[in-house]
Amino acid sequence: MPNNQTPNLVLNLAGDSALDTFQRIAEDGVLPSGDVTVSLAQIERLAEISGKKGLVLTEKDSPETTSLPLADLDLIEIYFPAFADGRGYSFATLLRRQGFKGELRATGDVFKDVLFYLKRVGFDSFILKQGKDINEAKAGLHDFTSGYQASTAEPQAHYQAGR
Repeated sequence: MPNNQTPNLVLNLAGDSALDTFQRIAEDGVLPSGDVTVSLAQIERLAEISGKKGLVLTEKDSPETTSLPLADLDLIEIYFPAFADGRGYSFATLLRRQGFKGELRATGDVFKDVLFYLKRVGFDSFILKQGKDINEAKAGLHDFTSGYQASTAEPQAHYQAGR
């Protein structure tokens, strides 16, 4: 997962990029000031955060079996350990169906070829896999003009919308 030491560039749906403002709790348990993301094991520390509140979910932290304080969160970061692991897509869909309105961010094995599909299940922002070119990846947000099937981000299928 991304670390605290190196600032990450965050790519948004508009194709703009900015430095990530969210920090993690240090190994010694010291809570940084500002925007902070916590793991599921640290969720009880949300009330201590002075800035925006974020939660990191891994492939083991299913929102289907875990009750999350969605109204208290500004960001949920879903970590993709590998390209072939599609649980993050399901997690994003579940979180949107459960009413999460905040920012959904994909991290881990994220690259140009998956951005369009991540966008369709409700992701708003992305931190690319280390070594991937963010300028090249921006084009992946618009690989297709629309999907044929309905999705979380596009509830009416392409053919149903008369396009």
